[in-house]
Amino acid sequence: MPFGQASGASTSGAAGKQGWFGTMKVAVIGVGAIGGWLAARLALGGHEVGVVRRSGGTQALGGGLRLIDGGHEQFASVRVIEDPGKEGVQQLVLLATKTTDLADAAGRAAPLIGSDTLILPLQNGVPWWLAGGEPLRSVDPDGRIAAALPLGQVIGGVVHAACRRVAAAAVEVVHADRLILGEPGGGRSPGVEALAQAVANAGVPAEASDNVRRAIWYKLWGNMTINPISATTGLTADRILADPAHRAEIVAAMEEARTVGAAIGCPIEESAEERVAVTARLGAFKTSMLQDVEAGRRIELDALVGAVAEIGRRVGVGTPVIDRIEARTRAFAGAHGLV
Repeated sequence: MPFGQASGASTSGAAGKQGWFGTMKVAVIGVGAIGGWLAARLALGGHEVGVVRRSGGTQALGGGLRLIDGGHEQFASVRVIEDPGKEGVQQLVLLATKTTDLADAAGRAAPLIGSDTLILPLQNGVPWWLAGGEPLRSVDPDGRIAAALPLGQVIGGVVHAACRRVAAAAVEVVHADRLILGEPGGGRSPGVEALAQAVANAGVPAEASDNVRRAIWYKLWGNMTINPISATTGLTADRILADPAHRAEIVAAMEEARTVGAAIGCPIEESAEERVAVTARLGAFKTSMLQDVEAGRRIELDALVGAVAEIGRRVGVGTPVIDRIEARTRAFAGAHGLV
């Protein structure tokens, strides 16, 4: 059964494209915590799920994924896609890699994408398309992502969930709040509505939004500062927010980002201090960027910080505090081989 065609309210995304509401052929690139969770849930929901083997890497899945959620364990059968060029076109391609790996993943996804394929990239930070017009150079410096992933088939997504890989082929859900889906250009479309319903039917709390750009910006607003500060200091969130100097810098940077967001149609009514108080209640946790530093992985600085400064320059909004945080973190990452 087709998802249906998008309404004229949408200017991009799945507009005018056909999808499938019954059993979908799904290819997942990036089977980390979030990608593994979604791959397992979709497979358990009856969809045909294939996991693309990492280029030059291994995929020790043994034919499936173990999903641990709420103390219950289930085995989800998925296949390993050795060669995307031999797999054929999919109904849904889900890219759940780090932003630093997205360009390579997009290239590997190309043979899986047909004219009706829905493309769902799920990364931290700002996507390449968010500012409109030319792709953000901080996120897609050579245009490889935009060239490989047709924007007219892209669905914007925001993940509010915490999962962790507990073994090579096992994912544990810590908490799953929601997955927000929407047209990059805004508005409603039957394609996004139907995909959200299909994902929800598979056990993932999902909702369709008519302004996914704002949802993306709001999540970014909450983590764009504490991530790089944790990376350079090695401190957990509670210790960062307990330090008056760090807290003041975070609030100042968030106010800059709020001004940038308002200039691109992503206003935020909440104050920076109110949002920081929410983070403080989470206690002592390591940010994703600090975890990447400790693991020796490249950090997602461009999508989380650099893109905000780039958008600020495009719209004529100064971001001196954000610029300082970016410069300091980039120097740290360069010295440690993390960029």
